[in-house]
Amino acid sequence: MRVQPGLLGLHSNLLQSSPPVESIMSYRDFKTVAEVTTKFGIKVNKKPFIDTLSLKITPIYFTDITEKLNSTISFINEVATCEDIIKPILNLVEKKYDALHVWSHVTYNVNKEKGLVGEPDYLIAPMTVQALMSIPPICVIEAKQEKFDEGWAQALAEMIAASSQGMATCYSIVTTGKAWEFAKLENNVFTKVPNQISATDNLQKVFDTLNWLFDRANKLLRNELKTT
Repeated sequence: MRVQPGLLGLHSNLLQSSPPVESIMSYRDFKTVAEVTTKFGIKVNKKPFIDTLSLKITPIYFTDITEKLNSTISFINEVATCEDIIKPILNLVEKKYDALHVWSHVTYNVNKEKGLVGEPDYLIAPMTVQALMSIPPICVIEAKQEKFDEGWAQALAEMIAASSQGMATCYSIVTTGKAWEFAKLENNVFTKVPNQISATDNLQKVFDTLNWLFDRANKLLRNELKTT
């Protein structure tokens, strides 16, 4: 098996060339949060740590996403939801942050023995000087078939991977495109916001919440650069 080098940035552990092993787990193989917390010794907490930071969206883009949120075509399958709803929303927030980029379906292999390998839906991360992905402070997962628990199991595993590479605080999002949920991993504590935000009811709040999250991640990266 040949794995393309360099997608993990400077602190990654790449999979070495080896014969295929069917028993190797990946992020997507984790099905419950309890499974992940037990395996990695993570504590769980629920509290509303999230906030909002106003983000003005050009009306034509806002209207386009609003229309797609109300179109059955945008939810006919997972690919349609990603392309019509999730990625366009992330891209509009990303435009404000020069240091952050939306990495779509790239390989993120950190530790094959622990199952911290695979191809996440989206990772929000800086770009290295070699134009490769660095450690992601934000992971974004599409909740396939609205299975949020499976989505959070995968998101938590991805945050653990980033944490093992030195990211002090990791944020994550699990979404169906319509419903958005948020969490973070810090000091081995998984904190999940109890309530969802509905894009169909309040799209602007989704943008403002994502903007706050990107801003926090951006500041976190700046602080880490100052200490290195």
